[in-house]
Amino acid sequence: MIAMMFNDTCNVIGVEEFSIFDSELEKLIKNGEYVLGNKSLTKEPLSAVTRNEDREWSDIVTWAIRALIQGEMNGLMRNPQLCNNDTILESNSTRLNYDQSVYCVGNYGEIFNRRFGENKRSSMNTINKGSPMIYSTPLGNIFGTKNDFQVMEEVIDGGVLKLVKSRKGDVLRCGVVVSFDDVNITSVDYCHVLAAALFNGDFEAVEFLTFRENDDVAYESLSHGIIDALAGAVVNFEGDVDRGFSYSTPYYYRDKESSVECYAFATRGDDTLFSSFLNAMVITTIHAQEIGATRKTSTRMPLTSLFGNKFLWAMRDAVSYGGNYD
Repeated sequence: MIAMMFNDTCNVIGVEEFSIFDSELEKLIKNGEYVLGNKSLTKEPLSAVTRNEDREWSDIVTWAIRALIQGEMNGLMRNPQLCNNDTILESNSTRLNYDQSVYCVGNYGEIFNRRFGENKRSSMNTINKGSPMIYSTPLGNIFGTKNDFQVMEEVIDGGVLKLVKSRKGDVLRCGVVVSFDDVNITSVDYCHVLAAALFNGDFEAVEFLTFRENDDVAYESLSHGIIDALAGAVVNFEGDVDRGFSYSTPYYYRDKESSVECYAFATRGDDTLFSSFLNAMVITTIHAQEIGATRKTSTRMPLTSLFGNKFLWAMRDAVSYGGNYD
């Protein structure tokens, strides 16, 4: 692509920002021969992908990456003296020392600067210090072929999705951790959003159970199937890795002393399909705001075959009740 700029095939190109770093084009931009725009045309978050059936390995990958970011936040840096270069693995992922990722390789900033050079990080790739944090990952291709519908119908034949849809009275059992007003109201709203997505727009098809903060009964109820999902859960390492729960994309952030608490849905880690469905509905409300979709214009949201024919309108139904994130 860059070569086409040099041979005059194109006079404007769109490329990934990192592909310009340390290139001949970057030198020419600095010399004033070319101009780099300041508007991003797309967003492409990069991440690691793991298999759904290996939950423990997925957790290790996730928390190793988070350790790099947490390391930069807390001033931890690459330190060969603290790097325990050992190939003997712990049998339990909760006993792994994730700080070793930082001591042996470096924190997120060190890794980025080694690859791309200093002063090359855009605001999206810097540690958050009070800037907006609500973010929707791109939806991608979410409407497939007729064969995709058939495959998903077979996959859905089990788990919480089938249980909720087949339960007498068609109702979602949503637990809510009671903390403070803003989170409580938002959590209740998201339970209604989830019900609307599950039951063709019927946002009232939900039963609520409330739990106190730091009350272990909430997670026991989730584990034993008394509730289908737990809203207002604080994302943490213990719940994710040690106890095997899954967390959705956070829908509320709260400053707490020197840290930030992330509030999200918690689901059982052994049901990846329902966890994915719930996470998709949280992302749906954020994506709706990005494209300007509201309750009245919910049909601007795409149809999706990701969860089978029964949930074709799930994203539209979610926005039809809840509107966008705001």
